[in-house]
Amino acid sequence: MCLHGMSYLPILLVVLSTATFISTYIIAIYKDDVSADFPYISDTGTKPPESCIFGQFLNISAAICLCTVYVRYKLVESLSTTDDQMLRCLNKWGLALGIITSLGLSIVANFQETLVEPVHIAGAGLVFGVGVVYAALQTRLTYYMHPDYNGLYIARIRLTLTLVSLVVMVLTFICAAISRRIPPKDKLHWKPDEPGYVEHIVSTVGEWITAITFLLYFLTFVRDFTKIKIEVKSFVAVRHLDDPVYPNEQTRLIA
Repeated sequence: MCLHGMSYLPILLVVLSTATFISTYIIAIYKDDVSADFPYISDTGTKPPESCIFGQFLNISAAICLCTVYVRYKLVESLSTTDDQMLRCLNKWGLALGIITSLGLSIVANFQETLVEPVHIAGAGLVFGVGVVYAALQTRLTYYMHPDYNGLYIARIRLTLTLVSLVVMVLTFICAAISRRIPPKDKLHWKPDEPGYVEHIVSTVGEWITAITFLLYFLTFVRDFTKIKIEVKSFVAVRHLDDPVYPNEQTRLIA
């Protein structure tokens, strides 16, 4: 089986994630499960039925994210025909960080904030914290690959998105910590007259902006992914599926 062009992966990731966030937000607002004024993304998916939609489709997004990270890794690996240890090292670290980020996204999907908040927050930390590091490393990798493998324009775009996500993410965490010094009566329905309301809004807006910049960053892979072809080859080691597998002359030569 041969797959020409993998650009649909980051596109599908962005479309599915965006559709998930918007649909759960609309349902949560309609059912009055959260305040309409910029709730946290996770708040919109913490009560059924929106929690079911949030968990199901965010899990799919996590799987697509993992595939996207792997294709990016194979793309860079295929371009690196020389024994460039720095390039290989950056690429392997990028794969590891991308896997952790995808795992964090799955944790966020499966552990609702109102049920197991510590685990949910840990997953969010992996998504945003490790995700920013992944973006920074991919940006460094893009600059390192210039001019041999890519242009400077795409490197500058990725740098801009990385810096925006980093600054906004830090602001989000700081404001979230400040807003929770005095817990509100209802974390899903903040009132404008409650202490920390302004910081809460800044934090929630920051989370949405960070998520958007992450999705935009993955969109920068679209053009690159049109240039890669992935082949899947199969080899049957026996003539009959009940036969045991013994090393033969061919397997010895391959080994």
